[in-house]
Amino acid sequence: MLIAGFNLASGNFRRARRDVILGTCAVAVLGLLLAGQVAMWAVGRGERAAIALRLARMEGEFRRHQEELRTALTGVPEETMKRYQVRVKAYNQILEASAFSWIGLLVELERSVPPSVLLKEISPDLATGRVSLRGVAASFEDLSLLLRGLEERPAFRDVFLLHQTELQNQAGRPAGLEFSLSLIYRVGGT
Repeated sequence: MLIAGFNLASGNFRRARRDVILGTCAVAVLGLLLAGQVAMWAVGRGERAAIALRLARMEGEFRRHQEELRTALTGVPEETMKRYQVRVKAYNQILEASAFSWIGLLVELERSVPPSVLLKEISPDLATGRVSLRGVAASFEDLSLLLRGLEERPAFRDVFLLHQTELQNQAGRPAGLEFSLSLIYRVGGT
C-alpha cells in the first residue's frame, strides 16, 4: 500500500540540498575574502614601492644638502663657528625653558603634597625633566603620604627619597623631618 505524499527520502534530500547550498555559499564567501586579501596585498606592495622610491629620492637630496653645507662651512672661520654655537646653545636653553610648564608642575605638586609638608625648594632641570625637592614634613607618616601622592600622579615618575634627617627643637624633642627627593616631571602627564 502506497500513501500519497509520504516519501522517506524527501527529508534527507532537503537536508543534503541545504548543506550543498550552504557549502557553496561558504566557498563563495571565502573566495571573495581571498580575492580581497590578494587585492589589498597588491595595493600595499605598490604603495611600499612608491614610498621606497620617495625615500630614496629624499635621502639623495639630504646627502646633496649635506655636501653643500660642508662646502659652505669650509669658508667660515673657526671663531665665528664657535660664537654661533654658543648662541644656538643659548637659544635652545631659552626654548627648553619656555616649554617647561611651571604652572603645570605647581598644580601637580599642590595635588600631591599633604598640608603637613612644607616644600622649601623646587629645582627643575629643564633638559631632563628631573625635579629636586627639599622640604620639611611633620612626621614620617606625612613624608610617606607625600611620596605615595607623588607616585600616584601620572605627571611624575621615578620618585626617589634621597635624604631624610630628623629635626630637633630647642628642648631636644623631634620637630619634624627634613628631606630631599627627586622625581621626573612629564609635561602633560604622559
